[in-house]
Amino acid sequence: MPASRPPPDTPMTRLLACTLASLLLIGGAHADTPPALAKVLERISPEAAPTAVQPSAIDGLYEVIFGNTVYYFSADGKYMLGGPMVELASRRNLSTAAVEKVEREQLMPLRKAFLKDLKDADTIAFTAADPQHRVTVFTDIDCGYCRELHRHMDQYNAAGISVRYVAFPRAGEGSESFTKAESVWCADDRKAAMTAAKTGTAPPQKACDNPVAAQFRAGQKLGVSGTPAILLDDGRLLPGYVPPEDLARLLNQPDD
Repeated sequence: MPASRPPPDTPMTRLLACTLASLLLIGGAHADTPPALAKVLERISPEAAPTAVQPSAIDGLYEVIFGNTVYYFSADGKYMLGGPMVELASRRNLSTAAVEKVEREQLMPLRKAFLKDLKDADTIAFTAADPQHRVTVFTDIDCGYCRELHRHMDQYNAAGISVRYVAFPRAGEGSESFTKAESVWCADDRKAAMTAAKTGTAPPQKACDNPVAAQFRAGQKLGVSGTPAILLDDGRLLPGYVPPEDLARLLNQPDD
């Protein structure tokens, strides 16, 4: 039998590689991953280990989960499918169910552990005068919706919501956004530097021991793939910008 060929270098495989690399980076090889498929996944994106690999409801097709995204691969790694898998008899979205299970059983415990270990000194905190709730926001200096969130900081604080920023420069380590984040975290007045940066004023470049790289990598492990990403103390992650009144309404809902 001839040796399997590596996936061709096409726009689709390059897009897949970029997608996988930007998603969850936790775990190692999964015991139930067919060897041929494991080799293909490693070749496509050697830095990204899947959150879960398991047989799907279709014989011969494997469910491969990266963060909150599901792909389906043939056991030999020659074919990949994207999109939801639906069980027609029950009309149940099996892809959504799989992601929810990973979210509940793997990602939420990881996020709670991250919050438990996170030091306030490593965050940039905008604390409410009468704090009722706390959120931790993965932010990018150059992200438009991150700037929109920051523009409403007074409203969040007035609603009793304290906001702690952690760094997630989406372009990755070594990028201009990454350097800006480091400069903000190294500023003498980090809150003022953050506010200035959020209004488009580039911070003076400054270097120091800082948590930006560690927070960026942690965000990848916790399923953050865009910014802003609002992490609640119970481990839930809200992707994207949430207006102050909507976030307050969510946080004020009674626990089930």
